[in-house]
Amino acid sequence: MKSIMKRLLNSLCNLNLLLNKKFDVPIFRVHSSNISVIKTPVDFYETLKNLSDQSTKRICISSLYIGTDHLEKDLVESFYQAKSKSPDLNLTILLDYNRATRETPKSDQSNGPTSSKSILLPLINQGANVNFYLTHLTSRHYGLWRRPKWNELISLHHMKLYIFDNNIIISGANLSDTYFTNRQDRYILIRDSPTLCDYFDQLIQTIGQFSLKLNTTGDFQLHDNWHYDPRKFFHRYLFKINAHKAIKNLNNDFSAKTTFNHHNINDDVVDTIVFPLLQMKSLKIRDEEKFTSCLFENQWPKSTRLDIATGYFNLIQKYQKKLTENSCLSPPTTILMASEEANGFYEGNGLLRYVPYVYTYYVRKFLQRINKLSNPNQISIRYYDRPKWSFHGKGIWLQTPEYYLTMVGSTNFGYRSVYRDNEAQLVIITKNERLKETFQSEFVDLVHHSRTIRNWQTDLPRIPFLIPFISNIFRSLF
Repeated sequence: MKSIMKRLLNSLCNLNLLLNKKFDVPIFRVHSSNISVIKTPVDFYETLKNLSDQSTKRICISSLYIGTDHLEKDLVESFYQAKSKSPDLNLTILLDYNRATRETPKSDQSNGPTSSKSILLPLINQGANVNFYLTHLTSRHYGLWRRPKWNELISLHHMKLYIFDNNIIISGANLSDTYFTNRQDRYILIRDSPTLCDYFDQLIQTIGQFSLKLNTTGDFQLHDNWHYDPRKFFHRYLFKINAHKAIKNLNNDFSAKTTFNHHNINDDVVDTIVFPLLQMKSLKIRDEEKFTSCLFENQWPKSTRLDIATGYFNLIQKYQKKLTENSCLSPPTTILMASEEANGFYEGNGLLRYVPYVYTYYVRKFLQRINKLSNPNQISIRYYDRPKWSFHGKGIWLQTPEYYLTMVGSTNFGYRSVYRDNEAQLVIITKNERLKETFQSEFVDLVHHSRTIRNWQTDLPRIPFLIPFISNIFRSLF
């Protein structure tokens, strides 16, 4: 009798993914009992704190930025205490340079830290390795990248990975107070998985090697073994080539390490497989894009169901086309997204307050596309609409007769995620009934706070008359 692992892999072979030489990713075996869903922002924060307090070997963090309010200070303090209690603990933090160095004005006129950089400086003296990723694309936009906020339009390091010893949380949430209180996201905790944690640890270390290192004086410098400055125009080509090579070598090394014989797997021990997907188009790494495209275009059995969530709806045209052009053969699909009030930019300052209207316009255009289908009810649009909450959740849930697949991580499946930012996803495939129910319950809980959008003329708010013009021109920035 075939092992569960072999059946899982065979069921994916019709996607022409895992056996495709151009899609070479490491595959990890995980027992379903080690995987759990964290449901709320408060639980996410408490889990981070608890895991940090218990860590003795490593804390490895990748995020867009770390906030500077009291919750974030307490979390960083827990990193400091963990390092103090265990001097040999490896403490590594990787953030985005442009976002994490942006100063945040203090309303109370205090002298406290006003950026991720300043809040992390005390960790440097403790021996922490703190790196800030800056894309080589900034060298092409010299005037723009020097301006706070505007420089973040070019490209961001957007991976959200939180490793504590041999435990990892994969999420789309940043380390900021709103993500710990009333901004709903997804958070998957995988415990006791040393090889998987080693992979993501080394991924963060590898990206850190071609990032800017924060030193004890608060200045940035290149690592000793890296010679290509992303701020210099004539370094950008060699930066891209060598960074691409470093990431591919990492994937190849772990692919070789995780190669296994299907016939030697004990079904009682392994019932779930996971594999990472990276999207770093500026470095010519597009695994997540390839996988998602194949997922959307595959012809699934009739009883299959597909659910998608995104905090910012701006699906690239390729994804929209694959979801709609063969709708009669596609599974029933629900797409959950933030309403205008649940959008992270709602009531923002200056021009940012118009950003939710841009996403509303994209939803309107997609609804018009759906209404032209022979069966428009095949795709359901739902708005996350919870008073005083914002929605930042993202991912895919695919329920088939054979297995359950979920994709969790940082991507929003939009133009920024696919073409600009650095993203990391984890695909989890299981045949375990308990874990299947857990993942399905996760999506049901999110949908509970949503409403259906059927008619763009009656169910969507009106938008300012210039928004369509702006949205079409600057679509690649959202």
